Amino acid sequence: MSGLFPDNVMTALKDAMVKVFWTKSHLRRILAQCGVPQSLITAQDWEGYKYHIVDPILTTLNESQDGLGPLRRILAATLNYSDCGHLLRWTDGQRLKREAEVAVERLGLLVEKHDEKLRAECERLAQREARAEKNRSRQAFNQQLGSLKERFLQFHASADKQARGYSLEQLLYDLFSVFELQPRGPFRVQGEQIDGAFVLDGDVFLLEAKWQEAPVKLAELRDLDGAVASNLDNTLGLFVAINGFSEDALQRYREGGRPRLICMDGTDIIAVLEERIDLRDLLRRKKQIASQQGIIFVSAWDILQGKGA
Repeated sequence: MSGLFPDNVMTALKDAMVKVFWTKSHLRRILAQCGVPQSLITAQDWEGYKYHIVDPILTTLNESQDGLGPLRRILAATLNYSDCGHLLRWTDGQRLKREAEVAVERLGLLVEKHDEKLRAECERLAQREARAEKNRSRQAFNQQLGSLKERFLQFHASADKQARGYSLEQLLYDLFSVFELQPRGPFRVQGEQIDGAFVLDGDVFLLEAKWQEAPVKLAELRDLDGAVASNLDNTLGLFVAINGFSEDALQRYREGGRPRLICMDGTDIIAVLEERIDLRDLLRRKKQIASQQGIIFVSAWDILQGKGA
């Protein structure tokens, strides 16, 4: 196939046009109505045979991208003559009508087959492009996580503890952005500083982030719990403590009633950055465990091993 349409379709079209458009005036009018350039029409020898008029016109259109529109319109106009009763007025009209209708039917079958093949090819190309785009997106996603992991490890090696805390807030904001959790930076609630917020499945999570040597204690959990309690019912809390939580704090928090918090530590962050688990899936699983069992911290590694179920 060297043109817009394969040879069998073009041959069938030429044959059908010659038989359907019996007079040259009819043929010329159809060509003009279908948008064939006037210069191409007038360049033909209209004293000659119709086939010798049609052939160079259709060949020229088929070899040019600009010819697709006129060709499609010519095809539609020709196929529209499924009933060629207009030929009955001529001598041997029944035969002319029958031959024209057979030519139109044959053309229609070839065009349908061509279009099906074209649609299938377009679908294959679309699927291939979708896979390529997915791979590009995945590569970009992986690169972002890789960059965040490198930052996290650099922060971990830093001796500047105050800078590490601020860096953690920035890193979490960027991490939530990668997972499209609509993060918000630090703000104040009733005079209390909140390190950030994000949205997951319609729930708003207030964020507290700590990078300190000692495990987080009960009083710190209760501070975030109080900030959450002062907001709407769909507000929850995520406490991120790189060096974890004291067992006493986790146990005693459970004794205080319905949990409003879930917790993450540094190993959870690494599990996400190493793509062991999707952040959204991890947060959903932690929320489920907290809701069903009242346990506000189960590590990502335990969740991956089926613990906490």
